[in-house]
Amino acid sequence: MNEAMTRKINLLGAWCGIFYLVILFLGWFAIAGFFPLHQPSAGAEEIAAVIRDNQTRIRIGMVLVMWGAAIFLPFTATVADYVSRVEGRNGPLTRITTMAGYGNAMLTFYPPLFWLVAAFRPDERSADITYLLNDIGWLQFIGGLSLVMPMILVVGFCILNDKSARPAFPRWAAFACFLGFVLMLPDQLLFFFKSGPFAWNGIIAFWVPVPVFCLLFILFFWFLRLDALRKD
Repeated sequence: MNEAMTRKINLLGAWCGIFYLVILFLGWFAIAGFFPLHQPSAGAEEIAAVIRDNQTRIRIGMVLVMWGAAIFLPFTATVADYVSRVEGRNGPLTRITTMAGYGNAMLTFYPPLFWLVAAFRPDERSADITYLLNDIGWLQFIGGLSLVMPMILVVGFCILNDKSARPAFPRWAAFACFLGFVLMLPDQLLFFFKSGPFAWNGIIAFWVPVPVFCLLFILFFWFLRLDALRKD
């Protein structure tokens, strides 16, 4: 494959990062109606009623979110291509990036399945089972950011070590990656709290790490897009 074709594929892959975020929030928030977020302190009957009253919206929204997982894969490939160019080969950093991106795709794919199961026959199972499925969905979807965080560290490391004549990223983007990694770390505390800033709907577990997650991928998109459009 010639370099021009590779650039076109990488350009499409970079845009897939934006398409992924749009589909993610369109399906999750706008269609499924998961905004405001379910309260982790809510009771089983309350959650069961939410699922039962919105089952069609949840089905449509979650199927769309699952397609977001597929769209994230070309974006992962474009990020991995950048890492491989800095690394000079398809080495361990490239493979870490690829596996982390695949892990995030699985994180996008599997939690919606639990909400789809919960909405499939909500009138035919107990509220406690629906409650359990909802917990599993939220705890995975929000609490699984650790899967993608190695990609962020690797990209930051590669930005600092990019010795090419025209680096794809400015050096400040590396520090944005490292800061983003630190800001996302407290997300894991959601497994220990049902209310407050550390719960899955709290500022520390959701309202800081999720926007940071989005901003980092927008940053990746922007500079990878410019790199793909550049004509040396």
